[in-house]
Amino acid sequence: MNGVTLDGVIQGPGRPDEDTRDGFAHRGWAIPYSDEAMVAKMGERMGGDRAFLFGRRTYEELLSSWNAQGGPFKDALNEARKYVASSNPATRLEWPNSTLLHGDVRQPWRTSRRARARTS
Repeated sequence: MNGVTLDGVIQGPGRPDEDTRDGFAHRGWAIPYSDEAMVAKMGERMGGDRAFLFGRRTYEELLSSWNAQGGPFKDALNEARKYVASSNPATRLEWPNSTLLHGDVRQPWRTSRRARARTS
């Protein structure tokens, strides 16, 4: 599955109550287009040696949603490395394997890429 966006935003794909900012009324739009086989395959592909870069809001939404639901996404997201950009240096990251990016948010990402390149 690939998400394609023209403006860099995929708003509220998962739940009818998700992300109502600015009066967005089409929440939960992706649900009719998924099935158990797709969810299982996406969970598989999310695991392994992957890392995710999230903004704080997305990180918090994913944490509350998938840890409550369980299933393959929960396990994959809990096991994966997560980098979270936030303007607040006191942001608490509750998920395992999470790193707060504050200040020069590009530096930890560059360091991680270099480390992976050396082990490849």
